[in-house]
Amino acid sequence: MNGRKYIAGILAAAGVLSMGMFSGCTIQPPEEDPADAKPPASEEPVDGLTVTQEEIYRYATESNTVWEFTQRFFTDTIVYKDRNGDYVFAPVDPDLPKSDYNWDNLVELDTTHREVAYVQGGKTLSIKGIDISRYQKTVDWEKAAADGVEYAIIRLGYRGYDKGGLVMDELYEENVRGALDNGVAVGVYFVTQAISVEEAIEEAEFVLENIKDYDITWPVVLDLEDPASLTARTVGLTKQEQTDITVAFCETVREAGYTPMLYCNIRWYMEELDLTRLTEYDKWFAQYFNRPFFPYEYQMWQYTNNGRVDGITGPVDLNLSFVDYGQD
Repeated sequence: MNGRKYIAGILAAAGVLSMGMFSGCTIQPPEEDPADAKPPASEEPVDGLTVTQEEIYRYATESNTVWEFTQRFFTDTIVYKDRNGDYVFAPVDPDLPKSDYNWDNLVELDTTHREVAYVQGGKTLSIKGIDISRYQKTVDWEKAAADGVEYAIIRLGYRGYDKGGLVMDELYEENVRGALDNGVAVGVYFVTQAISVEEAIEEAEFVLENIKDYDITWPVVLDLEDPASLTARTVGLTKQEQTDITVAFCETVREAGYTPMLYCNIRWYMEELDLTRLTEYDKWFAQYFNRPFFPYEYQMWQYTNNGRVDGITGPVDLNLSFVDYGQD
């Protein structure tokens, strides 16, 4: 579908439905079965789009936001918001490797605090995990493991936004030991603010030095996201520079025998990085839709930042992995 051709109509529908969908009101289902509804042949526009009332109602009730609702109408177009919050409709690149997840297989396990699993043919194919840092404070890893947490991606550290120093997460070692002692597999992540290939390699070497004494079997992740400060040292980096930095980190990690991975939201994957140069690295996709949409290959999905897990006080990020990195 040509995304730009239908933007106005879809957003208008989204705006009307948002009064019920996102404000606590109830959308009334159609009174008659419209499954076969379509305009007479003489009224169908060339290259047009036919969407039934039933489909609109279903998409609305299955969506959390107008953005998610809008995306449901497009399969060959990626809908996202740019840095200014404006909608962008970008065509899917036919040359990039595609994901093949069928989100009809997504099963909700807990409706109070969202928890889901990917189940096909009665078999759960996803693996439940969390990612944590010092913000979750002390974790009771025995309780977390008993609550079904099979892996944890633990923040090892970050580079400062202004001065660029490398900083360890103060609970990194406590979390790694606690997880491993209770049978929870461990990966780590590092929040980059590198501004050069040399700094990216420095970050990777810092991570490698601090994981060498632990059994890290899950990915070593480069966390790429917008800084909290508009004056951060990375402001103004080009897509090529960001991609060069990412490749340098990942190659350093891979050469040391670990699995490198990228963590991004959809805007970062679409605007800040050249995905054609990153196809060989595993990806962790952050999107808090009920049904995610990212057409390209990814191995992990962070689906909420408001999960609940026994042994952790307050909200925590929940993830599904479609790869068991602990297998030999």
